Amino acid sequence: MFISRYDNSKIAIWWRSLDKLILFLSLSLLLIGISLNFLSTSTIPSEKLYESRYILFYKHFFFSVIGLAILLSFSFFDNEKIKKIGLIFFFVFGISLILVHFIGVDVKGSRRWLNLFFFRVQPIEFVKPFLILIIALILNKEKISIKLRFFITIPVILSIIILLLAQPDYGQSLLIITIWMIMIFVSGISLFFITSAGLIILGSMVFVLFLFKEKFFYIFDRLISWSSSLKISYQSEQALNAIMSGGFFGKGIGEGILKEKVPEAHTDYVMSVIAEEYGIILIALIILVLLFLIIRIFISANNSNDIFNKTILIGLGCLLIVQSYINLGVTINILPSTGMPFPFVSYGGSSIVGSCFIIGIILSITRKQL
Repeated sequence: MFISRYDNSKIAIWWRSLDKLILFLSLSLLLIGISLNFLSTSTIPSEKLYESRYILFYKHFFFSVIGLAILLSFSFFDNEKIKKIGLIFFFVFGISLILVHFIGVDVKGSRRWLNLFFFRVQPIEFVKPFLILIIALILNKEKISIKLRFFITIPVILSIIILLLAQPDYGQSLLIITIWMIMIFVSGISLFFITSAGLIILGSMVFVLFLFKEKFFYIFDRLISWSSSLKISYQSEQALNAIMSGGFFGKGIGEGILKEKVPEAHTDYVMSVIAEEYGIILIALIILVLLFLIIRIFISANNSNDIFNKTILIGLGCLLIVQSYINLGVTINILPSTGMPFPFVSYGGSSIVGSCFIIGIILSITRKQL
């Protein structure tokens, strides 16, 4: 009797229906991020900013726990519930993105954060997973033509892009446009139509860049610094030196000096900090875990017959892989600096919670029907 009741309990059903590999790989990245942040944020960064040895780690750990609770909670939802909850969360976080322009915090000339008691959050990290969910819902409307679905997604995307450009945040805008175009392609629209729309959007983004040149001056500075063969930014130079000095096995725990030289080392250049102290071998391990996670997500998308499931899984999987690529590209100077965090590993409460939202939705979508 006891075994029968246990087998039919919600937790037992949840466990049997769950994609355990996705859960295991995600939790592995989360634990790696917590461990490495203890070492990358302790002493130098924490003491410089807060005069407290472990305050940044405590914040990261707090948000990791919050993120884990979100990840597990969302994994209990079925498809219909995740759609309803996703709509609510999109509007709530969309409002917070609007509030940034009125009560946001200015940091280095950009207004992208909201102060939340003792913490600072970046709403766009919470908006992205649910924006992808909304786009997938629209593209799943079979009663209307596929081209009309595409045009319906435009005002949704445009509203978020306008809010981001006003901050200004050009990098996140380009990221969202990229993921949107991938989802449109997956939905089955013709390649000619996608190419035409992509060229128009790209031209519009370049036009905005030059039209508001004073607002986006930092973009031009970064591009000039990155493209110059004679000049490399201080951060990129130090990051590359740290990777080379770390070698294959690293210099040892606490022996790295990058976090002493670059203020954003524990966020934008966290992979350089890891490479310096632990070597390329740990970087390879992190990338391998992430790649296995992405492959598993794409396999689930390929095996699904539901347009909504297929589209959202590809959208969320691409969001993880593109963000990771951008962060790594900036680290080794093949891309200009953008301030894009590496999922689960970079320091930052908003990034951690946003990544957990992504995995929570994925676990919900990939649950087996028992």
